[in-house]
Amino acid sequence: MTLDDLFDEYREESGDSGTPPFVSDTWLTKRANEAEREACRRSGLLIESVHAMCTVSVTAGDPVVALHKKIIDIKKARMSSDSQELYPITISQLSLDWENDTGIPSHYVTDYQSGAIRLYPTPTTSGDLILTVTRLPLDDMSAGTDEPEIREEYHDGLVKWMLHRAYAKQDADCFDPNKSARALAEFEREFGQRKSARSEQWMRERHEINTAPIA
Repeated sequence: MTLDDLFDEYREESGDSGTPPFVSDTWLTKRANEAEREACRRSGLLIESVHAMCTVSVTAGDPVVALHKKIIDIKKARMSSDSQELYPITISQLSLDWENDTGIPSHYVTDYQSGAIRLYPTPTTSGDLILTVTRLPLDDMSAGTDEPEIREEYHDGLVKWMLHRAYAKQDADCFDPNKSARALAEFEREFGQRKSARSEQWMRERHEINTAPIA
Protein backbone atom coordinates (compact mmCIF):
# COMPACT_ATOMS: atom_id res chain seq x y z
CA MET A 1 0.00 0.00 0.00
CA THR A 2 1.13 3.52 -0.72
CA LEU A 3 0.54 6.52 1.51
CA ASP A 4 -2.37 7.47 -0.76
CA ASP A 5 -3.82 3.98 -0.27
CA LEU A 6 -3.60 4.42 3.50
CA PHE A 7 -5.48 7.72 3.15
CA ASP A 8 -8.17 6.08 1.03
CA GLU A 9 -8.67 3.22 3.47
CA TYR A 10 -8.81 5.61 6.40
CA ARG A 11 -11.41 7.80 4.70
CA GLU A 12 -13.50 4.79 3.69
CA GLU A 13 -13.51 3.35 7.22
CA SER A 14 -14.10 6.68 8.94
CA GLY A 15 -16.54 8.14 6.43
CA ASP A 16 -14.41 11.28 6.39
CA SER A 17 -14.60 11.86 2.64
CA GLY A 18 -16.25 15.27 2.43
CA THR A 19 -14.83 18.44 0.91
CA PRO A 20 -13.01 19.57 2.88
CA PRO A 21 -12.52 16.48 5.05
CA PHE A 22 -12.45 16.68 8.86
CA VAL A 23 -8.75 15.77 8.92
CA SER A 24 -6.28 16.83 6.25
CA ASP A 25 -3.84 14.69 4.29
CA THR A 26 -1.03 16.54 6.09
CA TRP A 27 -2.40 15.43 9.47
CA LEU A 28 -2.90 11.87 8.22
CA THR A 29 0.67 11.76 6.88
CA LYS A 30 1.98 12.48 10.38
CA ARG A 31 -0.26 9.81 11.88
CA ALA A 32 0.70 7.21 9.24
CA ASN A 33 4.39 7.71 9.99
CA GLU A 34 3.66 7.63 13.70
CA ALA A 35 1.77 4.36 13.20
CA GLU A 36 4.71 2.71 11.46
CA ARG A 37 7.11 3.81 14.21
CA GLU A 38 4.72 2.49 16.84
CA ALA A 39 4.44 -0.84 15.03
CA CYS A 40 8.22 -1.18 14.81
CA ARG A 41 8.76 -0.25 18.45
CA ARG A 42 6.12 -2.70 19.65
CA SER A 43 6.91 -5.65 17.37
CA GLY A 44 10.50 -5.21 16.12
CA LEU A 45 9.38 -5.61 12.52
CA LEU A 46 12.44 -4.12 10.83
CA ILE A 47 15.56 -6.24 11.37
CA GLU A 48 18.75 -4.76 9.91
CA SER A 49 22.25 -6.11 9.38
CA VAL A 50 23.48 -4.52 6.13
CA HIS A 51 22.87 -0.77 6.56
CA ALA A 52 25.84 1.41 7.48
CA MET A 53 24.41 1.74 11.00
CA CYS A 54 25.36 -1.90 11.56
CA THR A 55 29.09 -1.41 11.00
CA VAL A 56 30.61 0.99 13.51
CA SER A 57 34.30 1.89 13.69
CA VAL A 58 36.02 1.14 16.98
CA THR A 59 39.29 2.79 17.98
CA ALA A 60 41.77 1.11 20.30
CA GLY A 61 41.47 2.62 23.77
CA ASP A 62 38.03 4.13 23.12
CA PRO A 63 35.30 1.74 24.32
CA VAL A 64 32.26 4.01 23.81
CA VAL A 65 30.35 3.33 20.60
CA ALA A 66 27.61 5.77 19.52
CA LEU A 67 24.56 4.08 18.05
CA HIS A 68 22.50 5.29 15.11
CA LYS A 69 19.36 7.07 16.31
CA LYS A 70 17.13 4.67 14.35
CA ILE A 71 18.31 1.60 16.29
CA ILE A 72 15.73 0.26 18.73
CA ASP A 73 17.60 -2.75 20.09
CA ILE A 74 20.67 -4.87 19.40
CA LYS A 75 19.99 -8.50 18.53
CA LYS A 76 23.58 -9.59 17.80
CA ALA A 77 27.00 -7.98 18.11
CA ARG A 78 30.57 -9.05 17.34
CA MET A 79 33.91 -7.50 16.50
CA SER A 80 35.03 -7.74 12.86
CA SER A 81 38.26 -9.41 13.98
CA ASP A 82 36.46 -12.07 16.03
CA SER A 83 33.65 -14.49 15.22
CA GLN A 84 32.58 -14.68 18.86
CA GLU A 85 29.32 -12.97 19.82
CA LEU A 86 29.47 -10.06 22.25
CA TYR A 87 26.96 -10.34 25.07
CA PRO A 88 24.98 -7.49 26.68
CA ILE A 89 25.70 -6.71 30.30
CA THR A 90 24.87 -4.05 32.90
CA ILE A 91 27.21 -2.08 35.13
CA SER A 92 25.82 -3.83 38.20
CA GLN A 93 27.21 -7.16 36.94
CA LEU A 94 30.78 -5.86 36.72
CA SER A 95 33.51 -5.35 39.32
CA LEU A 96 34.18 -1.92 40.82
CA ASP A 97 37.26 -1.30 38.67
CA TRP A 98 35.81 -2.71 35.47
CA GLU A 99 36.55 0.48 33.49
CA ASN A 100 40.27 -0.22 33.82
CA ASP A 101 40.05 -3.66 32.18
CA THR A 102 41.49 -3.94 28.65
CA GLY A 103 41.65 -6.67 26.04
CA ILE A 104 39.44 -8.19 23.36
CA PRO A 105 35.82 -7.12 23.96
CA SER A 106 33.51 -9.93 25.04
CA HIS A 107 30.53 -7.85 26.21
CA TYR A 108 28.87 -4.50 25.70
CA VAL A 109 27.44 -2.37 28.48
CA THR A 110 24.03 -0.93 27.60
CA ASP A 111 23.42 1.32 30.60
CA TYR A 112 26.63 3.36 30.43
CA GLN A 113 25.62 6.32 28.26
CA SER A 114 22.45 7.35 26.47
CA GLY A 115 22.51 6.62 22.76
CA ALA A 116 25.65 4.51 23.02
CA ILE A 117 27.08 1.25 24.29
CA ARG A 118 30.43 0.68 25.98
CA LEU A 119 32.58 -2.26 24.98
CA TYR A 120 33.96 -4.42 27.76
CA PRO A 121 36.83 -4.78 28.25
CA THR A 122 38.21 -1.65 26.60
CA PRO A 123 39.56 -2.72 23.19
CA THR A 124 43.31 -2.76 22.69
CA THR A 125 43.06 -2.93 18.88
CA SER A 126 40.99 -0.99 16.36
CA GLY A 127 38.33 -2.60 14.18
CA ASP A 128 34.63 -2.57 13.41
CA LEU A 129 31.69 -3.51 15.55
CA ILE A 130 29.23 -5.59 13.49
CA LEU A 131 25.60 -5.41 14.57
CA THR A 132 22.24 -6.95 13.81
CA VAL A 133 19.51 -4.66 15.14
CA THR A 134 15.84 -3.87 15.15
CA ARG A 135 15.22 -0.34 13.93
CA LEU A 136 12.73 2.36 13.13
CA PRO A 137 11.92 3.29 9.50
CA LEU A 138 14.80 5.16 7.88
CA ASP A 139 12.64 7.90 6.36
CA ASP A 140 9.15 9.26 6.87
CA MET A 141 6.62 8.87 4.10
CA SER A 142 5.78 12.18 2.46
CA ALA A 143 4.77 11.65 -1.19
CA GLY A 144 1.56 9.85 -2.01
CA THR A 145 3.49 7.08 -3.76
CA ASP A 146 5.72 6.38 -0.75
CA GLU A 147 5.21 3.03 0.98
CA PRO A 148 5.78 1.87 4.56
CA GLU A 149 8.97 -0.12 5.08
CA ILE A 150 7.23 -2.87 7.04
CA ARG A 151 5.87 -5.86 5.14
CA GLU A 152 2.71 -5.29 3.14
CA GLU A 153 0.57 -7.66 5.21
CA TYR A 154 0.93 -5.25 8.13
CA HIS A 155 -0.11 -2.12 6.26
CA ASP A 156 -3.83 -2.42 7.05
CA GLY A 157 -2.96 -2.35 10.73
CA LEU A 158 -1.47 1.13 10.37
CA VAL A 159 -4.89 2.50 9.44
CA LYS A 160 -6.18 1.40 12.86
CA TRP A 161 -3.69 3.74 14.52
CA MET A 162 -4.72 6.57 12.22
CA LEU A 163 -8.38 5.96 13.17
CA HIS A 164 -7.48 5.78 16.86
CA ARG A 165 -5.68 9.12 16.73
CA ALA A 166 -8.40 10.81 14.63
CA TYR A 167 -11.22 9.75 16.96
CA ALA A 168 -9.15 10.97 19.92
CA LYS A 169 -8.92 14.51 18.49
CA GLN A 170 -10.59 17.08 20.72
CA ASP A 171 -12.76 18.16 17.84
CA ALA A 172 -16.55 18.19 17.58
CA ASP A 173 -16.44 16.57 14.15
CA CYS A 174 -14.07 13.71 15.07
CA PHE A 175 -14.07 13.06 18.81
CA ASP A 176 -15.44 9.62 19.69
CA PRO A 177 -13.62 7.94 22.60
CA ASN A 178 -15.35 4.59 22.08
CA LYS A 179 -14.32 4.37 18.43
CA SER A 180 -10.82 5.53 19.37
CA ALA A 181 -10.51 2.76 21.97
CA ARG A 182 -11.79 0.11 19.55
CA ALA A 183 -9.33 1.18 16.85
CA LEU A 184 -6.45 1.12 19.35
CA ALA A 185 -7.48 -2.37 20.49
CA GLU A 186 -7.36 -3.59 16.88
CA PHE A 187 -3.93 -2.01 16.41
CA GLU A 188 -2.68 -3.67 19.59
CA ARG A 189 -4.00 -7.07 18.51
CA GLU A 190 -1.76 -6.74 15.45
CA PHE A 191 1.34 -5.16 16.97
CA GLY A 192 1.11 -5.55 20.74
CA GLN A 193 0.82 -3.06 23.55
CA ARG A 194 3.21 -0.16 23.98
CA LYS A 195 5.98 -0.72 26.49
CA SER A 196 7.10 2.20 28.59
CA ALA A 197 10.74 3.23 28.35
CA ARG A 198 11.22 1.87 31.86
CA SER A 199 9.67 -1.48 30.92
CA GLU A 200 11.84 -1.74 27.79
CA GLN A 201 14.96 -1.09 29.86
CA TRP A 202 13.85 -3.68 32.43
CA MET A 203 13.37 -6.27 29.69
CA ARG A 204 16.84 -5.56 28.30
CA GLU A 205 18.36 -5.88 31.75
CA ARG A 206 16.57 -9.20 32.34
CA HIS A 207 17.94 -10.44 29.00
CA GLU A 208 21.42 -9.31 29.96
CA ILE A 209 21.30 -11.03 33.36
CA ASN A 210 20.34 -14.28 31.66
CA THR A 211 22.79 -14.16 28.72
CA ALA A 212 25.88 -12.29 29.80
CA PRO A 213 28.16 -14.49 31.91
CA ILE A 214 31.61 -13.12 32.74
CA ALA A 215 34.36 -15.69 32.36
